[in-house]
Amino acid sequence: MNIFEHEIFHNNWFIIGLLLMICIPLLIIIINETAYVLQKKSQTFARPLNTLKNVVLPLLAISVVLSQVLEVSRGSTLMKLLETFIWVLIINIAIALINSIFFSGNGKYQVKVPQLFLDIFRVTLVLFGVAIVLSLVWGADLGGLITALGLGSFVIGLALQDTLGNLFSGIALVYEKPFSEGDYIEVEGQTGRVIEMNWRAIRLETREQELIVIPHLVIGQGTIKNYSRPTRVHIMKTEIGFSHANPPNKVKRVLTETCLSTPGILHDPEPEVKTNQYTESKIIYEVEYAIGDFRDHEEIMDEFMSRVWYNARRNKLTMPMGQMMIHQANQITDQEEKDLKQLKTSLTKLPQMLPIEKTNVAELIDGSEIQYFGKGEQVIKQGDHSGSLYVVLEGKAIMEAYINEAEKVTIGELEVGDFFGEITLFTAKFSSFGVTAIEDLKLITIFPDEVMEMVELNPRLAEYLDKMMDARRIKLKELAQQN
Repeated sequence: MNIFEHEIFHNNWFIIGLLLMICIPLLIIIINETAYVLQKKSQTFARPLNTLKNVVLPLLAISVVLSQVLEVSRGSTLMKLLETFIWVLIINIAIALINSIFFSGNGKYQVKVPQLFLDIFRVTLVLFGVAIVLSLVWGADLGGLITALGLGSFVIGLALQDTLGNLFSGIALVYEKPFSEGDYIEVEGQTGRVIEMNWRAIRLETREQELIVIPHLVIGQGTIKNYSRPTRVHIMKTEIGFSHANPPNKVKRVLTETCLSTPGILHDPEPEVKTNQYTESKIIYEVEYAIGDFRDHEEIMDEFMSRVWYNARRNKLTMPMGQMMIHQANQITDQEEKDLKQLKTSLTKLPQMLPIEKTNVAELIDGSEIQYFGKGEQVIKQGDHSGSLYVVLEGKAIMEAYINEAEKVTIGELEVGDFFGEITLFTAKFSSFGVTAIEDLKLITIFPDEVMEMVELNPRLAEYLDKMMDARRIKLKELAQQN
C-alpha cells in the first residue's frame, strides 16, 4: 500500500462522505417504501415518515459534515441549535407515530384511551424529550434543575390549586369511569351528551344545541346521573289522570295498548300501568315504559301523549282538567249528546260516498260511531278480524300489506269518501291489508251487524263493495309478482 492510499484511508472525511453517500440514499429508499405501504392505511402514518425523510435526514447529514469534516465544535452555539432542532423533530415524529399506531383508530394495536390520558402522555413525552435535549445537547445538570423545579412547584401548586384540582379530579373520573363520551348525563341540573373530556372539564351538548362546560371539581363534588348506563335502555315514567267514572282496568288496558302501539316504546320489558292515587277530581295512573335510547325520550313522550288523547276518545274515557268536576254526570251526558249530534250530521253525508238510500241512514245511528285517529296510528292491522266498515270523513290514510315477512307494499291512499274493512266483513277472514293514518283521521265506523242490514236493504252496495275488494286484491297480487 503506497503513501497516497494510506492517507486516503485515514482521512475521516473520506470515510464519512462514503458512508453518507451510501447510507442516506438507502435510508431514503427504505422510508419511501415504508411510507408508501402505510399511506394505503392512513395518511397519519405517512406524514411523520415524510418529515423524517425530507427534514431530519438532511439535517443529520449537515450535522455530521459540520462536526466531522469541517470540525466545527459540538460545543458551539450553531451545533447546539442544530442538534436541538433535530431532537425536537425526532420527538415530534415519535409522538405522531405512537399516536397513529395506538390511538388514532387506524393502527393494528389501537387502544381506546380517554383524551385526558392522551394529553398527559403527550406532555410526559415532551418533558422527557426536553430533559434529553438539556442533558445531551446543552450539558445541563438535571439534578440541580429538578431541585429547582421542586422548589418552584410548591409555589406554582399554591397558585394553581383549582387548575390542579380539576386535573386530578379528571384523572379520578377517568379511572372510575362513571360515564364515557356519547353518554347522556345530568350534572348540577344540566343534561346533555358528553362530547369531550379534557384535562380540566367535560363538554356537554344539550338538545337545544348549546355547549356546556363543567369543571371536574364541580363534577367530583356533585351527583352524576347517567341515562346511558348500565344499559342504553331507559325507563320513562309519567302520570295521567282519568275520570272516576272510568273503570280502572279499562283505563289500564287502553294505556297499555297505547304504549305498545307507540313507535320507540319497547315491548320487552313490557309497559306497566298502575293506579297511583285518588284525588277529588280524577284517578291518577302511573305509566312506566322502556325506550331504547334516552336521546329520543322527548319525541317518544310526545308521540305517546298524543296517542293517549285519540285512544281515550275512541274508548270514551274522560281526562278531567285540574279543577274539580262538580257536575260530572251532567257533563258526560252533555258530551254524549254532542257526539250523537255530530254522528247524525256525518251520517247524512254517507249516501254521497256509498250507494245507499237516504231513508236507510237513520237506521245506522245505533250501530255506528265517530272515531278519531292521530297521524301514524294504525286503524286496522294486517291480520285483524274486526268486521267493521270504516268511511273516511276527514284526513288521509295509507293502505299497505306485507307480501313476505320483511317487505311491505303500498296499495294506495285513502281520502275523504273512501272506505276500508270490507274484506273481513264479507269473507269472515283476516284482513289482507293494514291501514295507517298519514294525517289526523275522522272516521265513521259502522259495526258488522248494521252493515249487513244495510247491504240487504241496498243491493247495489254489495256489488260496489265486492268490486272494490276485487280491485284491491288484484293490485296486491300484481305488486307481489313485481317483487
